[in-house]
Amino acid sequence: MEKNLYEIAFERYLRSINRPFLSNRQERRFLMPDGATLKNFDAIVSDANGRNWIVDVKGRLFPGGRRAAKYWKNWTTRDDLVGLLKWEDILSVGGREYRDRSAFVFAYRAVGKKLPDVKERLFLYRGFHYAFLVVPVKVFLQESKLVSPRWGTYEICATRFRELAVPAALFFGEQGFDAEVQRAELGRIGVE
Repeated sequence: MEKNLYEIAFERYLRSINRPFLSNRQERRFLMPDGATLKNFDAIVSDANGRNWIVDVKGRLFPGGRRAAKYWKNWTTRDDLVGLLKWEDILSVGGREYRDRSAFVFAYRAVGKKLPDVKERLFLYRGFHYAFLVVPVKVFLQESKLVSPRWGTYEICATRFRELAVPAALFFGEQGFDAEVQRAELGRIGVE
């Protein structure tokens, strides 16, 4: 499976703010010792404080929706949630601590007049503006509700999502970022 434009845009964004990351190939699901398979993550991203985050990028149009404009779509699947939590366990070996260090990056591509973030934080890639908003999986699990039992999808209501989502520039840190501002922003949503 090739990377999609949202994942590529996010990688280009990380390069632009000099954040180290390791991109993961997703051609196949990871085969567990018991024969079960596990959804792969998109990347491991180091934040400005040296913590590594297991990241799954979720690309969304802003606004989304076929019949009516829908803002802040942030649904994800049970498979995504289970996969990231299992990766936390798998990678937390040999002194490396990944527990509570997985996150969704919602990559919003602006297609309307309303923008998903302040213009100064939007990232231009191939003629489109992107906003990258981060929600740790731990927070997503606490705040989301099952919206489709049939498809196993979960979502945080739009108003609450806007309160919880942290711009990637603050979450991971960028050149010249203020560590105190980052700590305050992460503390606000319950991330230590």
